[in-house]
Amino acid sequence: MHKHYKLIALAAVVALVSLFLLHRSEEDRVIGQLEDLRILAEIQAPESSVELLVKSRLLGEFFTENSSYDLTSSGHRLYEIPSRQELVQRIARIRARLASLELALEDMQVSIEGDTASVLLRGTGLGTIRGEDGQFLEVHSVEIRLEKPEDTWLIAGGRHIRNEREQAE
Repeated sequence: MHKHYKLIALAAVVALVSLFLLHRSEEDRVIGQLEDLRILAEIQAPESSVELLVKSRLLGEFFTENSSYDLTSSGHRLYEIPSRQELVQRIARIRARLASLELALEDMQVSIEGDTASVLLRGTGLGTIRGEDGQFLEVHSVEIRLEKPEDTWLIAGGRHIRNEREQAE
């Protein structure tokens, strides 16, 4: 009889530990989604046409059907992208120009209200452009907006805050 209590207690402990380890907060899910996107977006070597298209489509799945990006603080404009298909095409055009890309997302501050989230972060991109010598380094503070239409956080847009390299000079 005493053995049964030990087994029940052990099962309860295992269940509680499993729930704790498997249950991630929404903030952790948002950060995880952005980290998955970062990893997929990196380029280790120039991509073949097929690889470029496949990765561009996979990257497109991280975004809502339409999205907008405010790049006015970087000297550009507000970009409205009306469909995921158009976004995938833009991603493919950018990736086609790159020979390599290494990304880092730092200092992430997540705010969640219901099914919307905002993430302030500093993003760093180090890479090379096909046919050009040398590397480029970009460091920017941005705000990313996400929505959770079902059970997955998707990027709905973003806003450029500042070029961190210009601030350091």
